[in-house]
Amino acid sequence: MLTALGVSMALVAAGPYVSQPPPGGCVVEDLLGRCLVSAVDPGRPGRAEPERPAEATDRRSPRPADGDDGTDGPPPPPPPPNYLVRPFGDGGWVRGGPELPDPAELLAAQPQAPDAPAVDPGVLAQEAIEALEIAPPELRLSVDGTGFVGVPVWLWLEGGEAATGPVSATATAGGARVTATARLSTVEWAMGPPGELVRCAGPGTPWTGQDGTSPDCGYVYTRRSLPERTAGRGVWTVTATAVWSVTWSGVSAGAPVEGTDTVSLASEAALPVGELQVLVGGGDR
Repeated sequence: MLTALGVSMALVAAGPYVSQPPPGGCVVEDLLGRCLVSAVDPGRPGRAEPERPAEATDRRSPRPADGDDGTDGPPPPPPPPNYLVRPFGDGGWVRGGPELPDPAELLAAQPQAPDAPAVDPGVLAQEAIEALEIAPPELRLSVDGTGFVGVPVWLWLEGGEAATGPVSATATAGGARVTATARLSTVEWAMGPPGELVRCAGPGTPWTGQDGTSPDCGYVYTRRSLPERTAGRGVWTVTATAVWSVTWSGVSAGAPVEGTDTVSLASEAALPVGELQVLVGGGDR
């Protein structure tokens, strides 16, 4: 029987040869990773059939039995806490990295944003005031079309509680917060003639046909709205200005803040004012 080296040399010298089929899938490997087979030269008579090498066994690691690879058996144990880990082939775990830092240390190591600058509470208060839902006053007069000298005129505002408040709004910026609250304080009525101003403490009392003067907000004209007195228009311009008192409070830079302000809204209407003429006639004598 020739050795593997002898076979190779004989083949080179003798010429054609017949290769024998590799045994059982050719699983025999030498140190260089080659599959070794045997062969004979048919041109050499009397040469006995070489013996086939014994079936070699696979020298690789045997396949694990069911359950050993973690597929059909129980799941592998959980990884150790606080370590970067990766699974190992036998179902266990190996340490794959350094010990994880404490979460609090990670948070402390992150760059911190600078503290927000303090917000001017006055600016924030103005934002809250501008957000207040306050409408111009809806002025009303007890005069139907034309007023007359010497006849009381009742003055009031429509709208009920919406015309008097309170109404509130809030503005925020960063950690600052301001809430503004407005209430109707007074209503100033400019009746038309120069210097004729009526101040009422509230919205006034609606006129429903009552006789006499208003109990809280009224006026009596003493002059007609002649063209020469009204720049040719022939009407007095009545202007109602609702004055709202605003208080605001909140917190800025961790400290309480508060203050006051005033909001004024106006509406106007045109009123012609005439004079009643009383004719007294005598009877036949």
